[in-house]
Amino acid sequence: MKTENGLSPESAESNQETVLQGISAASGIEIGIALVVGNSPDTPLAFREVLPVTIQESEISSEQKRFLAALDSTRQEIMDLRKKVDDFLNENDAGIFDAHLLIVDDKILRKDVLNGIQNWKNTAESVFTKVMQQYISAITSVEDPYLKERAADVKDVAGRILGHLMGWKRTLLDHLPGQRIVVARELTPSDTVMLDRENVQAFATETGARTSHSAILARSMRIPAVVGIAGLLSKVHNGDMMIIDGYQGIVILNPAPQTLEEYASKEAENEKLFNDILAEAGYRSETLDGYRMELSANLDDPENIGDLDTYGAFGIGLFRTEYLFLNSDHIPTEEEQYKVYASLAEKCGASPVVIRTLDLGGDKLSSLIPFTQEPNPFLGLRSVRLCLAYPELLIPQLRAILRASVHGNIFMLFPMLTCVDELDELYRILADVKNDLRKEKIRFSDDMKIGVMLETPAAALSAELFAGKCDFFSIGTNDLVQYTMAVDRGNERVASLYRPFHPVILRLIRNIVKAAENAGIWVSVCGEMASDPLYIPLLAGLGIRELSMSPVALAPAKRVIRNMNFIDAVQVAERTLHCTTQEEVLQIAGAFLEQIAPDVSDLNIKQ
Repeated sequence: MKTENGLSPESAESNQETVLQGISAASGIEIGIALVVGNSPDTPLAFREVLPVTIQESEISSEQKRFLAALDSTRQEIMDLRKKVDDFLNENDAGIFDAHLLIVDDKILRKDVLNGIQNWKNTAESVFTKVMQQYISAITSVEDPYLKERAADVKDVAGRILGHLMGWKRTLLDHLPGQRIVVARELTPSDTVMLDRENVQAFATETGARTSHSAILARSMRIPAVVGIAGLLSKVHNGDMMIIDGYQGIVILNPAPQTLEEYASKEAENEKLFNDILAEAGYRSETLDGYRMELSANLDDPENIGDLDTYGAFGIGLFRTEYLFLNSDHIPTEEEQYKVYASLAEKCGASPVVIRTLDLGGDKLSSLIPFTQEPNPFLGLRSVRLCLAYPELLIPQLRAILRASVHGNIFMLFPMLTCVDELDELYRILADVKNDLRKEKIRFSDDMKIGVMLETPAAALSAELFAGKCDFFSIGTNDLVQYTMAVDRGNERVASLYRPFHPVILRLIRNIVKAAENAGIWVSVCGEMASDPLYIPLLAGLGIRELSMSPVALAPAKRVIRNMNFIDAVQVAERTLHCTTQEEVLQIAGAFLEQIAPDVSDLNIKQ
């Protein structure tokens, strides 16, 4: 029910202006109406006990039928998931769902629930949860560790059945009911890419940090976002009026008229500043003393290829192929991938297109590949590890990239390597794929450049070994900081410990640059540091020749480069290498940015 002003009764009663502090994930200001949404549709409802609800004698039969229908729906859901895995991977992996089917078809479970509905005269979901709680307690009480682990399978299936019984649905993020600010506990990368871009004004979440993949996507999509807001869902209701301030990282609930006026003015001011900087997008990215830095775009959606011209990109410095998987209801075939890669190459002409092989895992999980669900996914079977474990994923992609290479200037990039033997194995598979293409008389570029993405301390310290085996380096600073500082970059509780400006990070980058210079190969940076105006002079001074970033960040980055002298950047970078804390580095970098580009500095401070 809504009041006359369109607000929910809860918000109408508690109309006191409230400011909630979070983490700035994507800059911008939006004023609008809150839409609170649930979790991903691919995640079963978390199993929990449902309070008993009494039914009439006449309702027993219909409740029993409802329970049986929920079993049928769950069985079909699991069978569809099993087939999806079996078709693309193998029978062993698909077999993990056989145990789930056995639970659904358990005759004792069915009998106990049907009898419970009859005897207790309670709803199907309340009886079902009571029976399942008894099952789970019995399993977890035994000493056998194997049986204890099976409790997770039981809970998973129970959650699916409960979801069907309760008619669990969530608002479809790609079909919002009008202009809304999305509020959620969390938004996964697959949730974010599905956002209704015409109607989503901004989003706010309880979890997350600035360098989580959802935050990175929000910046690419120019959707203002604030994440890591403790207790957000307990304070916001559907229909609440709210302001998202993506510069300061705050959310304002039920803003007062004066606050609304102030933020409307701020929004116009910041939009004008951005447009003024954007007008320089076509200028050369060259320092005052003639040092050229190439600025390329990170891209995750092929439909956004037009952003390269709009924002003045040199080419595609990183095409994230995993979003072809996250934004699809099936695993993309070789032919489907080939068409995307070839189209990008043709549209970019002579400009480079760096295609990164599949980088699933961590917080980028796909229901198409269920075995990416792990207790510690950032240290688990992700990225290249996943592809080497399942060549069925890797080989079609390698074939697609190679086939597309004849249509333009394509480079291939392998992510998340930690040791050289992984690269050797990738080269072995790549050689086999090339031989197969030759036998099939399919054209490809045999001299396509191969790069290694350095994003772990092990890789950074092994840069000399990698440099002799590849054509270029790409530094993924987001993960490099995460693994070096031992901080989950998506966890808002330790966000203060995620320190990209720590001197140790600068030293690792310098080590990589030196190894590349000795081997005669080039180095780019494609992490979020590349788009940070504070960091750009330091990267230039450390010897980085190319930066790749979200398209919307290109124009501010270009202004910073065009307003500085390279020799000054070298001196500033050298000073920061001798610092002992992040605060010292920030002080030096901030003073230099204020000196060369105060307008960009103002915008950056707000972010």
